Amino acid sequence: MKCIYCGRENPEGETFCECGRPLRLGSSPTMAASGGSAYTPSPDSPFAAQTLDSVKRKRSVPWVPIILLIAVLIGVGVFFMLRWLAAKHITDESSWKTIDEPSFSITVPSEMEKGEMLTSNMSSADLLGFYTSRLAGFDVSIHRYTDPEKEMYSGVTAEQFAEAQKMRTTTINGQKIEFKPRPGKNYVFIEYNSHHPNYIKKSDEVWYIEAMFPTKNAYYLVDVYCAQEDKDEYRESLMKWLDSFVPKL
Repeated sequence: MKCIYCGRENPEGETFCECGRPLRLGSSPTMAASGGSAYTPSPDSPFAAQTLDSVKRKRSVPWVPIILLIAVLIGVGVFFMLRWLAAKHITDESSWKTIDEPSFSITVPSEMEKGEMLTSNMSSADLLGFYTSRLAGFDVSIHRYTDPEKEMYSGVTAEQFAEAQKMRTTTINGQKIEFKPRPGKNYVFIEYNSHHPNYIKKSDEVWYIEAMFPTKNAYYLVDVYCAQEDKDEYRESLMKWLDSFVPKL
C-alpha cells in the first residue's frame, strides 16, 4: 500500500507507514475494491486531523530565510566588488579625474575625496589641499618666496633648487634618502615610509613619494602616498600623479 504522504510502498494490511503516518484515514474506492476495511483514527491520535494538504503545507519551502541569505550574499558580493574596483582604479588611468584648484591641478583616481584633518608639517608652508581614499592620497603645500629668495631661485631647475637648499641628501625617520630628479620633469623627489594615522583608511603604515616643484614665486611640496604594503603595485601610478601636477603660482 502506498503512503499518500511520503510515497513509500508498504505491505498490504499495514496500518501505519514507516514514516509514522496512518495508511488508512477513511474508506476509498481503492480500499473498497481490495476488500480493505476503513480506518478511522482515534481522536487522541496525532494524525487524526492531518490531511494531505496540511502535510504539504508543512513541507513548504522556508522562503524568508532563503531570501535573507541571498540578500546577505549579494551584499557581501557588492562590498568586495566595490573594493576590487577601487583597487583597480588606482592603476587604471581611464578612471582618473583631474582636480583643478586655483593654485594647482593634478590627475588622480576618482575615489579621492577632499579632507580637512591634515595640517602642514612645515611652519613656513601653507597647506593647499589634502585628498584621501581607502588606498591612497596626496597633499599639496606651498612655500612662497621672500623677495631675496625670488632673486636667488627664480629660473632655477628643481635639481639646482634642491642643491641650493641643501636638500639633495636628507634623513627622515632615521632613513637617509636623496632627492632625485625626475627625467623630463621639473621636480625632484624622495621616497620613504612613515607611520601616519588618517592619511589613508587602509593602514597607518604609509609609503610616501615627496616631490618638490620650484616656480618663480614659490616652491610646492607634493606628497603622494599609499599603504606601505602596496608600494610595489602602486608606485608607478603615484609617479604618474606627480607627472600630471601643474603649479599655477
